[in-house]
Amino acid sequence: MTNACAVTEADVLTIKVQMSDVVKELNQLVDHWKARAERFHAQWEANEWYLGEARATVGRLESQLTELREAYARLEASLTLQLHEQARQRDEANWYLGELRVVHEALRQQTRELIEQLTQAKDDVEVLRRVAEARQDDLDTERDRRRAAEADLEAVRRHGERRGAVRRQRPDMVAEVRAPDGLLLFHGCLPNISVTGLAFGTDQLIEDVPDFVEVTLHVPGIARPIEGVGRLVWREAVEGANQWGCELLDLLPDNRRSLEDVLANGA
Repeated sequence: MTNACAVTEADVLTIKVQMSDVVKELNQLVDHWKARAERFHAQWEANEWYLGEARATVGRLESQLTELREAYARLEASLTLQLHEQARQRDEANWYLGELRVVHEALRQQTRELIEQLTQAKDDVEVLRRVAEARQDDLDTERDRRRAAEADLEAVRRHGERRGAVRRQRPDMVAEVRAPDGLLLFHGCLPNISVTGLAFGTDQLIEDVPDFVEVTLHVPGIARPIEGVGRLVWREAVEGANQWGCELLDLLPDNRRSLEDVLANGA
């Protein structure tokens, strides 16, 4: 304190204080603390306002939290029902799947059995087809023989043909019969043949039958064909086809021997 002084007189300490200065300093202190108190009060009021706002915010958050909890409870209940329904549908689908697997396995077994039966049936059909082809070949052979026999009988009956050699069947022999001008009258296999004549068939009637024809015989295993001159001696219509009888008139000695050997080996 600057307004106080100490005086010692006769061993007595005397302190003198100027009160006006003290009062002034005290007033300054009072003003200082009053200002601080006002600031503290203002801060307290501000804190109270913020506290109120915080309490309101907390209330709103608690309300929202309550709503969220209720919504979560409803959602959980709905999801629980959906999960139970999905579990029921899954169990039902698994049951149907098991039934379908049983049916599928049964169908696969039936399919395998049907495939085996079909394979066996195909084998049986193939065997029957081969048997039918063999029977058809036999039938065709017998039919050709019958036609040849009928043609021979008809030739004997109508034309008085007398064969000097036995006719034989050579299905591997191919013959060509041409007119003198080179016109092809027949090309194919012969129903029968001998060293003195042969028979052949055509689908169409030969117009202007020539007096003589050129005959060429192709035999497997013989390099040169057998050639000669023949004469058409009879014709017969059998089942829509024309059967012809050709007498071999002129064969070279080598050709005749070749034909005799071929017919003898094929007998």
